[in-house]
Amino acid sequence: MRPWVLPHLRCPECGAPFTPHIIDERDGQILEGVLACDGSACGAWYPIARGVPRILGGVLRTDGLRHAMPAHLHLARNLSAASLQPGEDKLAGLKQKTMRSFAFEWTEYRRFGWDDGEYDLRREGGVFPHKSLLAPEDLRGRLVLDAGCGNGRYSYLASEHGGRVIGVDLSDAVDAAAKNTEGCDDVQIIQGDIFRLPFAPGTFDVIFSIGVLMHTGEARLAVRRLRPLLAEGGSLTVHLYGKGNPIYELADRLLRSFTTKRSLAELERFTDRVFRLQRTLARLRLDRVANRFVRLDPHPHCIFDWYSAPIATHHTYPEVRAWFDELGLRVVATNERPPVTGLPALVRKAARSADTVTVRGIAG
Repeated sequence: MRPWVLPHLRCPECGAPFTPHIIDERDGQILEGVLACDGSACGAWYPIARGVPRILGGVLRTDGLRHAMPAHLHLARNLSAASLQPGEDKLAGLKQKTMRSFAFEWTEYRRFGWDDGEYDLRREGGVFPHKSLLAPEDLRGRLVLDAGCGNGRYSYLASEHGGRVIGVDLSDAVDAAAKNTEGCDDVQIIQGDIFRLPFAPGTFDVIFSIGVLMHTGEARLAVRRLRPLLAEGGSLTVHLYGKGNPIYELADRLLRSFTTKRSLAELERFTDRVFRLQRTLARLRLDRVANRFVRLDPHPHCIFDWYSAPIATHHTYPEVRAWFDELGLRVVATNERPPVTGLPALVRKAARSADTVTVRGIAG
């Protein structure tokens, strides 16, 4: 854990700062240790394992603790730190399934968007401004939160534009992200729950969440939890799956009702078959037409990502704009395309493609 991160961290139970207790420190970074809450009535503690603080609570805490060495637990007992009891969390089961799915995904595709044969950093560098709606000057000198960082490629790109970035993810994707960004002093990866993030209100100048909130089961609530973390005048971008035409939505529901019940090995086989189908359609120049009615991505990772997540809600621009209005966020940019004119409403709806929904707003 890099030293500049500690002042920004707060106990998600009581909001108090942490005191670090170090087991292994190298080159000024804490690789193994414990974060102990300074709150007198709290007693919460969280392990730092392989340089990543694992700040999970409730039933998810067990997943974070399994990375801890015996020394972590011994130190915690010596601190008389309380073990957090699972509280009520109606999304706990979904979160656990999501953790398993994305942990496998970002281990299997750890270098996607970095040095992958098709999706490398140069390509992702062009995609990032489109998905984040951020220019380099929006990031330079800012404290940035990447809410749902996956394998860390967007955290890295934001730091390359001059931001100091904290990337948070629920799953063991944090290990891939930490490894990928280990040489970047201005990026710190943390394992945490987007619904109970370990930061004080007003901490961040910029928050972006790319392709994540629709997997939470409560995308609107997730946006509400991110909003207080923005400083006055801060920027929040959310990038979500868009809602397509009725045929597309029906096909997607039917396919995902099958894929989300498969084992990871079965999903890999499914991914391979769909990828081969997509390649065939691309050679016949039919892939764009097919994609209006069923999701067929041009990379195995994208296919696996789409069909493996336990839940994936689809949204519209009016819906997300309404969320921003409720939270006092002034919309300053979107990726919305101009509406098709001159066609009856029923025809426009039937022809609607499943574009993503990307909205950026400013606080205050």
